[in-house]
This record gives sequence, C-alpha cells and structure tokens, in this order.
Amino acid sequence: MEILWEKPSTKRPTIVRVATSLFARRGIDGTSMRDVADAAGVREAAIYRYFESKEQMSREIFVSWYGWYSGQLRDIVRSVGSTREKVAAMTRLELSTAAEHTDAFIYFCENEIRFLKSLPANVSRVDELLIELIKDGQKRGDVKRGDAILLADMLGGALCTVATAVVRRRRKEKLDLDLIASSCWALIAA
Repeated sequence: MEILWEKPSTKRPTIVRVATSLFARRGIDGTSMRDVADAAGVREAAIYRYFESKEQMSREIFVSWYGWYSGQLRDIVRSVGSTREKVAAMTRLELSTAAEHTDAFIYFCENEIRFLKSLPANVSRVDELLIELIKDGQKRGDVKRGDAILLADMLGGALCTVATAVVRRRRKEKLDLDLIASSCWALIAA
C-alpha cells in the first residue's frame, strides 16, 4: 500500500486511487490515460510525471497492493498456531481486504495472471505461501495427504470466490466468518 502514501502532497495518490477503481471496473485495456486524468481531475500530462505509461502504472499499482496483501498472508502463514487457526486468520484477511479495499481487491484478483511473472523478488507469491501452509499442515498431520499444489489451489480458490461473490453482490449483512473459515478448513483437513 506504499504506493498510495508516496508523495502525499502531490496528485499521485489521487491518480492511483482513481486508476485502481477504473481498472477494477473496466479493466486495464478498457481504461485510457484520458479516462484516468478526467476522473482524477488532472491533465493527462500530469499522469506522465509519475508514470511513464499505462502499463507501468498498472503494474506498479498491482505490485503495491499484491505486495501488501501477500505480506499480510506471509505473516499469517509463518505465525505460531495451528493450521486451522491460520486458515481462520486468512479468511478474515481475505474478507476484510475485499470489504475495506474493494477496488484494489478486485483489481489484483483479476490481474494476478497478467503481472505474476513480473513480481519483484522481494514480493511473496500468494500461491507459494498457500503451498507452504499446506505442506506445513501435512507435516503436522492436520492437513490431508495429497498434492500440496492442488490443495493450495482449492483453498485459495474458495477464499477468493467467496470474497469476490460478497463484493459483486454488495452484501451488507454480517457474514458468518466461522462458517466460511470452517468450510475452507474442511477442504484441506485430514
């Protein structure tokens, strides 16, 4: 999230927020730099002071949000506690991120494949963290035996699907986090 806090006395944070929202709603290819400029209330040339191109801007925004999220996930995966407790914490992270940072959440979910290969080495990959969680749980005996990559994909897919569905449906009622966490746990539990 450091991209939003960089140069706070400039138009950059506004440009980033607007671009993130437009990219989430229209897609990167469906959003022009003119669209971003108009929505941010700046001239198009102002954007080029901060970003050399739309592709560079979209990548930088993605890396910032994805890096923040994967850092939070890494802290959970490598924390002390049972695998079940970690899955519950991951559920809270996923759903709170979707609720509090909806545009960024949709943006990084929908563009992970596009930018995953260009992540800097210091940014943890979500899929690798989930595999780490599964393998550790298998060593402990609380996660079912089997292909760790497949189990990680199942867990990640379930979390992302629920969070995305909640956002897309604009649900306002209180979610049953225990039900969601226990259902995700049931996918991988031994």
